[in-house]
Amino acid sequence: MNGPRTTREALIAEVLGDLDGLLTRVEALPAMVAGAEGRLSGTVAALDEAGDKYRLAVTAFTEQAKADLSEYLDLKTAHAAQLATKTVEEQRAALQEAARLAFRSEASDKAASLGVALGEAAKEFRRSMWSRMMEHAVTALIASAFTAGLVYAIVK
Repeated sequence: MNGPRTTREALIAEVLGDLDGLLTRVEALPAMVAGAEGRLSGTVAALDEAGDKYRLAVTAFTEQAKADLSEYLDLKTAHAAQLATKTVEEQRAALQEAARLAFRSEASDKAASLGVALGEAAKEFRRSMWSRMMEHAVTALIASAFTAGLVYAIVK
């Protein structure tokens, strides 16, 4: 076969060559689409697997964060309760100490005034004891003198 003789033949030969290239490419297209579909399916499967792993990791992280937060809150609650109990015990001890001091102060004041009153009563008792003894002695002397006088009057 000889080369084209006219421009028209050259153009037709060029178009036919281009058509042949297009047909070759179109014939290869189903194989390329099938390969792309396979790669796309592989990518989708990898993305699904990665999504599942991500979801599991986020779920595990969330559960761990919940557990850590719950543990922290329990610890803080226990610490606050311990502080509240300690504070209540400290307040109770302070109130008891204040009551003890007030009682001691009041009791010592009362004891001092009672001691003074008892001292005065003891002095009064001692004074009255001597005066009563004198009264009894005088009464005994008078009674004795009267009895002696009566016995003398009877015996005579």
